[in-house]
Amino acid sequence: MTIALVTVAVLFGLVGMVAGVLALRTLSRLRRSVALLSRGSSGRETILEVAEKHMAASEAVRRDILELQRDLAQAQQKAAGEIATERGEIAATVQNMRRSVDTVLRRVALVRYDAFDDLSGRLSFSLALLDDNGNGVTLTSIASASDTRLYAKSLAQGVGEHPLSPEEEQAVKAALSR
Repeated sequence: MTIALVTVAVLFGLVGMVAGVLALRTLSRLRRSVALLSRGSSGRETILEVAEKHMAASEAVRRDILELQRDLAQAQQKAAGEIATERGEIAATVQNMRRSVDTVLRRVALVRYDAFDDLSGRLSFSLALLDDNGNGVTLTSIASASDTRLYAKSLAQGVGEHPLSPEEEQAVKAALSR
């Protein structure tokens, strides 16, 4: 029994020695890792110092981004104001152009006819020149065998200042319908 006890004690001793060697090996690795963290891989600065520098650089970038966002917001507001001003100016210009276009004599109609039975070829005519509001003039040329006469009558809102002939009425209606 003493031999068995000695054998068991030796085995426990060997297991303890193996466990001690493994523990020392693990401790050695931990010491190297701690040394690496404390002095860094290059031996000049620690990982903590590198992390602090990185955090400082990240903070500087964050401040730059915030400043750029503020500048962008100000530029957007300025551009929006300028666009609103320009839009107003363009709207005023378009309105003025509409008023100008309304007064352009662009509604035109011509009616040709024979004023007298002794002359054929539809040499007489009534010409209506009107703007969009029906304001303008009618020009009527009456051709006869011996002479030609020209008459002009002004119009306001499609109505003549003097009575219109049937041909002039026809020209005015045709011009207003275009």
